[in-house]
Formats: sequence, structure tokens, C-alpha cells
Amino acid sequence: MSSTLLNRSSSFSQSDLNRPYNDDNPIRIALLGGPKSGKTSIISKLSLNNFRDTYYPTHQIQPILFQFTPSTDLAKSILDENEAEYTLQEITTHRNNISIGPVIYDAYHKTIQNKHIKTVSTNPNRKPKDNLSSSSKVIINSKNPYYLSYNTNKSTTYIPPNITPILVELIDTPPFDPQLVVPFLEASLYIKLDKEILHNLANEPRKPVSTNPLLVASGASELNGNIDGYYFVYSAVPSHDPPSYEEITSTNSNSSGGSGNSIRSVPSHHDSEIPVLEELPGDKTFNLLSIMKGALDEAWREYYTFKRRWNQGKEQDIFSIKTALKNLWQDKNLTEMETMRKELRKDIKLIDNSKDPSDPECPPPIWIICTHINSPFASPKLIENGQKIAKFWKCGFVGIDNTNDNIDEALALIIREIMERKKLQKGKKR
Repeated sequence: MSSTLLNRSSSFSQSDLNRPYNDDNPIRIALLGGPKSGKTSIISKLSLNNFRDTYYPTHQIQPILFQFTPSTDLAKSILDENEAEYTLQEITTHRNNISIGPVIYDAYHKTIQNKHIKTVSTNPNRKPKDNLSSSSKVIINSKNPYYLSYNTNKSTTYIPPNITPILVELIDTPPFDPQLVVPFLEASLYIKLDKEILHNLANEPRKPVSTNPLLVASGASELNGNIDGYYFVYSAVPSHDPPSYEEITSTNSNSSGGSGNSIRSVPSHHDSEIPVLEELPGDKTFNLLSIMKGALDEAWREYYTFKRRWNQGKEQDIFSIKTALKNLWQDKNLTEMETMRKELRKDIKLIDNSKDPSDPECPPPIWIICTHINSPFASPKLIENGQKIAKFWKCGFVGIDNTNDNIDEALALIIREIMERKKLQKGKKR
């Protein structure tokens, strides 16, 4: 494995730098969104550097494994652990469609502080550490479990470093339909029942099972607890179809009754999940953001509750078996074990999701992706509303267009947040 090679020696050949450092630990990101939101196009652009203009709906979960190598200076600087000023200035000055979340912002702020401290406390007589390898002529800037950053020459001005390929698995999903989505399943089973089990139900033609779980504890499903992050994808184009008569009538009636703007909360599981926003007729994919957030939060609550109860039951079983071996003549131990199991089954209270990124049981990060921002039919109000929701949820936002805008940056940002969260969680475990 390349990771083993890099740990044994400080000398790097070009072939080492062309292989993924995380070849045994790919970053797994799931894309959720409504129909025609652009999920498949994002994956095609990142993995194949092209995409189809014709829309083909996704009917089943499709994982795509590929090597991501950042090509733009901003994407490289986003993944640079030793530099923050250039990235922050570029995002705040020239990229109006990118908003970073608290985790990345805190990491950049800490980098700036540490750099200032090192500059002030540097001994002028001390020679700088030279990481230049005699065999490969590269300067390694930093390394983490996912990639290495390096430069091929020294410079007095900042040059975004090269990034080794990063193994990424992007998981495409069918269009999100609240009527067909199940937040959580304990086990994913794909079996065909025989007529002996179905009895009279087998007399009718079998109907395909169209229910899609967002999270599975075990079984054959890509959407399991090993997901590292999520993209919530919606389109800046309100709809490819004209709004219905009912939508226009509802909007006009609301507008005529008050201030001239229709204000409402997008449908959600809880009213507190999004701020009050202006209604736009036909914004179907945007309306799904809050519903997806509520369903995903519920899925992770059920997942962590299931894991904790499973571990509690497993520990109790082991303890009870040891006790039973010592006291085989007592039936009391078996009775207590069965009572404990029944109590665990009756306890239906879910554990609240942690909001602390340093907590290992904090759900994976979410980034909101707004597609088609350069389309002549794009709605600036929809882009603005997406930024408002991202700020309200304290997550990242990226507006992209598959022609050339912010594609590499969107993936680099979520990878950087995943990496920073792992560092925080590792520090908390200690």
C-alpha cells in the first residue's frame, strides 16, 4: 500500500505521488436531491470531466469510485493545511457563490494564528527545516489520512501546493421523493419470497419495491453508517416545467393580502429547521431541502440509538453468560437477562444528534449545492435562499455550473471539512 511506503521513508518517487494516499480508505459522499437537480451531472463532471445535456433519471443507487486530483489553484489552496489567507481572500472577494461553514472557518482562523505566532517567535539564527528529498526533489508541506500536499520548488510568494490523488466514492441516488423514502432501516435485505411464504399474495403479479432508505445499519446498501458527507443538491432554475395554475393563484392571493411578497416557510418536519423565506412558484427541488434535512436527522438519530442499544445488549449478554456459567443451577440469571432484553425493546426514545463536530457521534457534514447558476433561467432569489438556509443550518454552500464554475472547489471543500472533523474527533478521543 502507498500509505505504508510513505510512512517508512521520507523519500518519495513520482510514482508514489501519483497514487492515492487513502487507497484503503476512500472518502464516501452521498448526493441527495430532487429530479433534474443535477446530481448525476456533478458526478460525471468530477469523475469523467464531462456530462450529458440530456436528462436521464437515476432509478437506483449508483456508487462511482474515482481518483480526484484538484486542478484549480483555489481547490488546491482549500486543501492546503498550512495556508489560509489566500483561500479566504479568494472566496470572500471573488467567489460570491461560496460560503464556508464554522468547521473550516475555525480551522483557517487557527492556521492564521499559528502562522503569526511562528513568525514572531522564529529564531533568526535557526536554519529552516529542509524537507527536500534528494531522490524526488519535492517539498512535503503536510500529510493527513487522505492526501499529501507538496511543492516542487521553493518560492518567496505563495504558490498553491500540488495534491496527491484522493480516492473518492460519490454515491448517486434516485430523485428524492418524501412518499417513498424511509429514513432508517436496521438491515437491508434484498430477497424474493417464495410462494410457500406468500401464499395467496403470490396469486397477483409482484409489484417492485420502491422504498428507499436513507441510512442502513447493516446489509447490502451503499448508504450505510460509513458515509463521510452529504451533498444536498437543488437547481437555481425554479422548474423546467411552467408553474401550475394552483401555484400561481396561491402566490398571487398571498401577495395581494399583505406586503406584496409571499413569505412562508418551506415544508419541513419541524418549523425551526429553516428561516422564513420568500415563496417562488415552481421551486420544487429547493422545497425538498428542508424535508431531506429532517429525514436525514431522523435517520442518524435512529442509527446512533440502534448502535448504542445493540452495544448495551451485547455487553449485557456477555456478562449474563459469564454469570450463568458460574451459577448454572440458578434460573434467576436467565430471567434477569430476558427482562433486560424486553426493557431495551420497549425503550423507544431516540438519542438526540450531537451538534459538536468533535464528537464521534456527530452526523456527517452537509453541503448545499446549487446547480445551473449560469443558466439564463436561473433565479437569483433561489441562490440567495440557499445561502440563507446554509447559514441557518451552519453548513457550507456552493453555487456551481458544470461548464466551469466551482466544481473542483465544491469537492475540495467537503473533503477539507471531513478531514478537519476527523482531526477534532481524534483530539477529543485522547
